[in-house]
Amino acid sequence: MSTAGRFLTWTSPRHVPLPLPRPAGALWLVWRQHRIFYLATLALAALAGAWAAWQHHLLVTGVESYAGHCGPDPFCGRPVPDAVRTVLHRAPAVLNSLPLVVAALLGAPLFAQDIERGSHRLAWTQSIGRAEWAVAKLLVASAVTAVAALLITAPVSWWWSTVWHGRATTGSPGVAWRQLAAGNDWPFFEYTGTVGIAHLLLALLTGATAGLLLRRVVPAVAVGAAAAWALRTALRWLRPRLLPAGVRPAPTVDYPPLPPNTWHLGGGYLRTDGALTPHAPCPSPYPGNPQSACLHAHGIRGPYTRDLRPAQFLPLHLAETALCLVLALVLAFVCVLCVRRVAAR
Repeated sequence: MSTAGRFLTWTSPRHVPLPLPRPAGALWLVWRQHRIFYLATLALAALAGAWAAWQHHLLVTGVESYAGHCGPDPFCGRPVPDAVRTVLHRAPAVLNSLPLVVAALLGAPLFAQDIERGSHRLAWTQSIGRAEWAVAKLLVASAVTAVAALLITAPVSWWWSTVWHGRATTGSPGVAWRQLAAGNDWPFFEYTGTVGIAHLLLALLTGATAGLLLRRVVPAVAVGAAAAWALRTALRWLRPRLLPAGVRPAPTVDYPPLPPNTWHLGGGYLRTDGALTPHAPCPSPYPGNPQSACLHAHGIRGPYTRDLRPAQFLPLHLAETALCLVLALVLAFVCVLCVRRVAAR
């Protein structure tokens, strides 16, 4: 039997013109064993996605109402719509916990629970090898995680796209979007599109690896969540370094205004020889003379900013997605290797 045939069979249901794949062997066994938990996970993700889609509706209607009352005046005194606070200020705290939850509740018990109970021995006596058992558990858990992540990241991506396009709108609606959503929304980056799915798959594999190494559920939950947090922190540090940031010199001694939807990474001063320096030896304001005279006297042309532009969103998105998936595949390979060391008796 081929490798694919050990996991899938093809059936021809009535009223369906084409054969459809159906889980078989270890894949079917793993799904039957955990189907209630996985179906509950998908149901919760669907409810969260529906709530997020409703918040998108409230966000758009709230900003439109604000624009209708305030017109071109960004400081009309009208209160900020509650949906703006929910989407831009409250939701990130919940989204930040998702990798930890996936690592602790989906990943850590994946192997540790069976090994701790000894139920893995039953699977290994049913013509299912160790590697096949590990691959089947990883495939089913990864498929459930990917679908659940898609249900959540799709409306979050909708949030981000709406805010980005709203800031670029002209007239009163654009003024309202730029006033109400003036903060940096790049923290939503890791919960949009394919990179959001890749982050949660990496968290799942992190927890699964911890469970297979520790073989106890409670320690694996703690270690898996901590490892997922550490990986996310490292990826956030690495993210602005995956692509070269643009250096934009200012035409005057004042810092230039940032274009909409730009990720500002810092700045400093540009010397006449092209070198960059973080500080200028001139007090601000420079007493007695314009600050420009002091800057020029010290060989400084003016300030500059470092930022990632909106055009770099897609390349950065694809680069981080690939990085997360490669790390997840490495951890999956580690799991398949480590399962060989688990005692069968």
